[in-house]
Amino acid sequence: MMVKRVLLGMALIFSLILVDQSVASAAKVTKNSFLTTKRVIKTYNSSKTIKVTIPKGTTVLVNGTKNDNGQKYVSLNLNRLRYQIRRPLITAQNSSRVSRWILAKGQNFSKTNKPVYLSYYSLTRSNKGHALLSYVANGDLWKGSTLPADYAQLTGTRFTITTDGYLDFFSSSPYKYTISPKPTSSTEIQKSYYRSSRQLYLYFKTKLKGLPVTKVSTKGNNRYRLSINRTTQTTSTAVPNEDDATRVTLNEIYQIGKTDYYMHTENARFLGED
Repeated sequence: MMVKRVLLGMALIFSLILVDQSVASAAKVTKNSFLTTKRVIKTYNSSKTIKVTIPKGTTVLVNGTKNDNGQKYVSLNLNRLRYQIRRPLITAQNSSRVSRWILAKGQNFSKTNKPVYLSYYSLTRSNKGHALLSYVANGDLWKGSTLPADYAQLTGTRFTITTDGYLDFFSSSPYKYTISPKPTSSTEIQKSYYRSSRQLYLYFKTKLKGLPVTKVSTKGNNRYRLSINRTTQTTSTAVPNEDDATRVTLNEIYQIGKTDYYMHTENARFLGED
């Protein structure tokens, strides 16, 4: 009888420790945190009209957090997930790129570091002392050197890397979109290596169409390599034009092989403009 009581007591203590660890882990989750799903998450978009299923072991990006009755909830950026997951949202009317609120408990998620394959850009940047600047980088790399002034009506060539480790290439993508459409080609990243502060190596098992990959092996998972090179060059675009500009977009230049790509990173507004 005594042994049974001791075992029950130990089980209770162990469960309380697990609860404390789960609460502490959830407390550290903030906007732009990365989480890994510990089970299949069945959820909806924020308007609760489209069902989305996120597999176990998927790395997700936190879009926002809230506290309700002492518990923390997270919303997830669904647009940054691979095509097979975000597909139900693409054809939906008035869809959103954010999930509904999900309880941020240990049963659902574990906190993880930013994946190496996303090291080619920063999720946030301090604009302290620059109230007219807003940081808007989202991981999209567009072919060219600067954002067109009339981009909202145009399409372009781009690629991006999802939070769950897929490279999506789009030969013709709208510059302005809510959910990324079906990619022209897509492949899973097998290995990522941050070679220097400005060079990222990505390895794939299958050859990716549309980008200059180098074949480095005939066996194994790491057969093809893509190099993303971040330069120190920047460009700017006056919107809607230089004479009537209401804002200026700032772009950072990358090199993929011998081709320039850019990321729209910041918007600069003028005094008196909304």
